[in-house]
Amino acid sequence: MENGYQQQNILKMEIRKIDYDLVDKEFSELKPDLLDICATYYGCFIKDELVGVVSYVEQKYVIYLCHAFVKEEFRNRGIYKLLWNYRDSKIKDSNKTVYAHCNVDSLKYFINNGYSIEKALFKVVKNESK
Repeated sequence: MENGYQQQNILKMEIRKIDYDLVDKEFSELKPDLLDICATYYGCFIKDELVGVVSYVEQKYVIYLCHAFVKEEFRNRGIYKLLWNYRDSKIKDSNKTVYAHCNVDSLKYFINNGYSIEKALFKVVKNESK
C-alpha cells in the first residue's frame, strides 16, 4: 500500500484500425468465419496483444455489420461492449441502412441498440466428406 492507497494493476487497453492480414494471422484457426477481406476492422489490444475484433463492410447504400469477437480468456471484461460502441461511433453519422446477422448471445446488444429482427436465419455449414 502506497500513501494509504492500494496499488491496482491497470492494463493499457487500446482500440485501433487494423488490416485483414493481422486478423487472419490472429483468428484464422480460432474463428475462420470471422474473416472478410472487404471488411474494415478495429482491434482491441491489451499489452500489445490483439484480444478482440469488430468489423463492418460499407457498400453504396448499406452497411453490413460483420463479426465482433473477443478471445475467450478476455471475456466478461466489457471488451465486447467497448468494441461494439467503437464500431457504432464509426458508422453513426451514416444515413445508410445497417444490417447484421447475429447469434443468440449477441442478439441482446442489437435489440438494446435499436435494431429489430427482420427475419430469422440459420447458419449452415457444409463440411467436406472424409
